[in-house]
Amino acid sequence: MKRIFLLIVSLILSGCTNRIQYYTKSFPDYLDTITTYITYASSKDDFDKQCQYIEKRLDYYDKLFDNYHTYPSITNVMTINQNAGKKAVVVDRDLFELLKVSKERYQSLSSQVNIAYGSVLTLWHDAREKAGKHKNIGEPPHLETLEEARAHTNINHVILDENGHSVYLEDRAMSLDLGAVAKGYTMEKIKQGLVKRGVKSFLLNGGGNVVGVGKRLIASDQADYKACKSHYCIGIASPKDGNYASTKSDYEAVLVADNKAVVTSGDYERYFMDAQGNRYCHLIDPRTGYPARYMRSVTVITKDSGLADYLSSALFLMNYEDGKKFIAELDDVEAIWLLSDGHIVTSEGIKNKDFYVFEKERMYN
Repeated sequence: MKRIFLLIVSLILSGCTNRIQYYTKSFPDYLDTITTYITYASSKDDFDKQCQYIEKRLDYYDKLFDNYHTYPSITNVMTINQNAGKKAVVVDRDLFELLKVSKERYQSLSSQVNIAYGSVLTLWHDAREKAGKHKNIGEPPHLETLEEARAHTNINHVILDENGHSVYLEDRAMSLDLGAVAKGYTMEKIKQGLVKRGVKSFLLNGGGNVVGVGKRLIASDQADYKACKSHYCIGIASPKDGNYASTKSDYEAVLVADNKAVVTSGDYERYFMDAQGNRYCHLIDPRTGYPARYMRSVTVITKDSGLADYLSSALFLMNYEDGKKFIAELDDVEAIWLLSDGHIVTSEGIKNKDFYVFEKERMYN
């Protein structure tokens, strides 16, 4: 699961213009993160209806993609895992769609993101949970245990039946984990639903998976940066281990998010340390079975939040040189890397785009 410490450069504005007012609400209990919604609406009742829709969908996807619990009302990832090597499981269209597209992207884009890596990710999840009970100090899984788990991660053993919308895991010891792709897919689906409902302007941030539609309907006179007076903006944080970045000096870059998806993968929230001071983040390199250590964070900017989520995970799990070549081959996709030495670097086309990246050295008025 990925989160970035984002600054949504916005203020709660008072008053109204043509009866349109600014509203915001946070939803703390879904997808193991906080989702924040910012929009303009003609009335509190209209805004509340939008929020009811968002919360209903968050609850649905939270249960659907859960690989640690089952629910009486839904067949989810945990249900599939429980039936590994036993039988095929019929699932909802959304779950089948995400499994299908994730498998296709594994084959066509990058094998770094493997939804069949659940057996390994569970070991790291358990180690992180145990460390959390001891001041975030713990030990990684034993190498032998990791190697055994890695033997059960072949994505070709995930059998999808288009006609019956069923999923079958051929390997009895394998399991699915959608943590690298679920939030981006969820934000994209909710975005599409809000647009169909006629919402013209909003920003939705699901734990660092940000989607923007339209731009500000009321200009802010108190925005920190000129471009952010009339546009939705977000900040890419400097890592502050265990703390949220809270001032503009804590941000490496600020960019406009109007009509874009912006997703960041980073190592600075979900992690634990061992007694020797080594850090173990939640993003696991499938080539080693251990956390990746190529960078502190990588941010992807494109149109589709689901794709951005997949790509940010893939880029975090490869070095910058390989990632830069990878991004250069994709259309309408840009990236920003925060390297381990503190340098911020970008893909080649980013400065020619319309989202105005402000790097730390020159972003202040």
